Amino acid sequence: MSPFIRVFLPFSAGYLISYLARVINAVAGAPISAEFGLTPGELGLLTSLYFFAFALAQLPFGVLIDKFGPRRVQSMLMLFAGAGSVLFAHATSYAELSVARLMIGFGTATCLTASFTAYRLWFPADRIPMINGLHMAAGSVGAFFGGTPTEALVQALGWRGVFDVIAGATVLASVATLLMVPRRDMQGTPPPMRRLLSELRGILAAKAFWRLCPVSSMVQGVLLSVGSLWAGPWLRDAANVSASGAAAWLSLIAIALMIGFLGFGWLVQQAARGGRSSERVVIAGILAFFIVQFLMIVLPPQTAAPLWFLYALTGAVGVSCFAVLAPAFPRAASGRVNTALNFFVFVVAFLIQWLFGEFLDFFPAPGGGATARGYQIGFTILLALQALSLLPMLLTRQPAPVED
Repeated sequence: MSPFIRVFLPFSAGYLISYLARVINAVAGAPISAEFGLTPGELGLLTSLYFFAFALAQLPFGVLIDKFGPRRVQSMLMLFAGAGSVLFAHATSYAELSVARLMIGFGTATCLTASFTAYRLWFPADRIPMINGLHMAAGSVGAFFGGTPTEALVQALGWRGVFDVIAGATVLASVATLLMVPRRDMQGTPPPMRRLLSELRGILAAKAFWRLCPVSSMVQGVLLSVGSLWAGPWLRDAANVSASGAAAWLSLIAIALMIGFLGFGWLVQQAARGGRSSERVVIAGILAFFIVQFLMIVLPPQTAAPLWFLYALTGAVGVSCFAVLAPAFPRAASGRVNTALNFFVFVVAFLIQWLFGEFLDFFPAPGGGATARGYQIGFTILLALQALSLLPMLLTRQPAPVED
């Protein structure tokens, strides 16, 4: 049986579910807010707790992935995420919702980095950018399900029933990962924990890491935090789109993400195979993402609404930073490199998703939600921060690849 079936399919299924859980509040957040009387700031904090748990888990789980292998780590954690989904479905207070959201984030924390580590172990180096792109495309399928399909399920089952369904799917993905992925998914004897931690400190101190970390964190953090929550309220509040219309747009955004992940994965792979700098592809994609955001800021909301498709399409470039960064470090450190970068990505995503909601509380709309002016100023601040984060990558030279 090929690695694509035994390795890619179970890991990508887990990531699909994790992405659905990440974005679901863009649709389910409205009935949840109505039932519990949540403000935009409270909904932003609740939703962003997923990213907070993600961030806290990255560094320790990166060490565990390199020691025990991605298969065992991810399959066990997904069970924890399933338990969190059950608790969320039956929560009776904001505190219970918060604990459950933390559990879901904690349990799905390795669905990206464990997968990237497994792919680097099981696939040829020249196929990694495309495999990573396919994996991210699976996540965008989860984002698609978080749009119109979730809206339909919420109408049929209620938001609580939807989370019960997610719980069952999470458990199935855990079992599939444990049973399908080869048992010997790490090569040789696992190194001692002291050595792993020492090497992690070296990764965090490396100049190669800090060339990419700021812009990768900001671009991905903005894409994740805005796309997984605030795109929906913006469509409803600023562009006056109906709830069902906003859900349809969210599904289109997911399709754009899929195209973007696959497209940038292919472009980076082709650049590397052709002896050209894959980093130039990433920089071009980031600049395109900046232009789209600028247009969304200056154009009237009703005119700018279709730009969400291009927002997701170009913003997908951020994940290519993983493939660009990987050759600067040994293959044996893949888990720690990926989780170290992901740690900062999700710290930024948590802060943006939470603080953006708090910021919108200063621009309340008469009928609830926030004004278009509030979104405009908030997006301007985010664009300025992203532009600053690109400077280290532009002003320093790309390091030579490390020979394993």
